[in-house]
Amino acid sequence: MSYQLEISFRPVNELINSLHTFLCKSWYKRIDLGPTWPQEVQASLSPRFAEQLDRTGIDLEWKLLHLLDYVSPGKDSVEDFLAWLEGLSLGELYEVLSPYVQTFPEDMKAVRDRLHDMLFEWNYAYFKNVDQKIIAALHAETQEKPELKGLSPFEKAAKLTNGFCFEPVKGLEKLVLVPQFHFQPGNIIYSFGSLTICYYAARLEPLSAEDEPSLQLYRLLRSLSEKSRLRILHFLRNEPHSFIEVVRHLGISKGITHDHIFNLRCAGLLNAHVVGETVSAYSLRLDRIRQVEQELLDYLGVQTTIIS
Repeated sequence: MSYQLEISFRPVNELINSLHTFLCKSWYKRIDLGPTWPQEVQASLSPRFAEQLDRTGIDLEWKLLHLLDYVSPGKDSVEDFLAWLEGLSLGELYEVLSPYVQTFPEDMKAVRDRLHDMLFEWNYAYFKNVDQKIIAALHAETQEKPELKGLSPFEKAAKLTNGFCFEPVKGLEKLVLVPQFHFQPGNIIYSFGSLTICYYAARLEPLSAEDEPSLQLYRLLRSLSEKSRLRILHFLRNEPHSFIEVVRHLGISKGITHDHIFNLRCAGLLNAHVVGETVSAYSLRLDRIRQVEQELLDYLGVQTTIIS
């Protein structure tokens, strides 16, 4: 059993992802952009629009927006997508969405209008000013990488997403991976029956001083600096375990355990086994652990000597 893998990117993907990031207030301290990014964006918004976004949640309507993005036919610019979305009749809305979902909001036309207007204003207030180098880098992420050749869709997805293992369960026919920048180091997953869409952290590095370690190396080393995280790695050494099993093993709260797992997963040290939109278990990512020494030596500029 397997599924088809598609890796794609269009600017409208990051338009939606950047707004998703702004709406997820609980993530402000986690995103690589840092807690000052939402403050700077907030200051650039009109009071009316800022108040509207403050009332907007990540709900069924928001999930449908990601699906509308996916089914839109060849809309390569943000403006083209917004024009397509605005022009859909109510019948066309149901027609493009019904192959993937059976439950709709009560007033679908009002939902469409609200989503369109919000994206239109977000594009004007923020997204149109995003550095085009970021957009170009996300486009480049979709190009075939030499290290991925010969791998199965399952293996390719795990490599690209830094350890998200989308299990080839019955009913899953297509997995779409979309590289994203704003929500790094997090991933966003939505399941629509036979279709799963994952906005994955593209691991684009910000500019830094020449002697600074990469964000990936820093995150990796920092994730290993806590005793409970090392205990998690040790617990997972032989087989996958569910989140609850990890909590019971550590004997600490679910919240603290979740934070430890989040740090290890963002460092690429854990596989997260995904079924639908749910992580069913975690396992050790040995290939990443084996890279720790070499990445540190590369940063230090130290050459290893082989003694025969």
